[in-house]
Amino acid sequence: MIYESIDVLWLTISVCIALFTLFSCWGIFYIVQIIRRSSKMFKGIEQMIFNINETIKTTKEKIEHSAAYVSILADGIKKVMEIAQQEGKKVRSKK
Repeated sequence: MIYESIDVLWLTISVCIALFTLFSCWGIFYIVQIIRRSSKMFKGIEQMIFNINETIKTTKEKIEHSAAYVSILADGIKKVMEIAQQEGKKVRSKK
C-alpha cells in the first residue's frame, strides 16, 4: 500500500491529473453548449433577415406594379378630360 512518501506523491499527482481531466471535460462541454446556442441564435437572425428581405422585395414589386397602373389610370383620365373638353366646346358652339 502506501509505504513511502514517494507513494503519497504519486497518489496526489494521479488525483490531480484525474481532477484536471474532469474539469477540462466539463469546461469543453460548456464551451460546446455556448457555441451551439450561438449557432442557433445566428440561424434565427439569418431567417429574420431573409424574411425582411422577402417583405421588402414584395413591397417593392407591389409599388412598381401600382406605379404602372397609376400611369395607365392617369392616361385614361387625361383622355376622358380631353373628350369632356371637346364635348364642352361642342355644347358651347351650339348655343
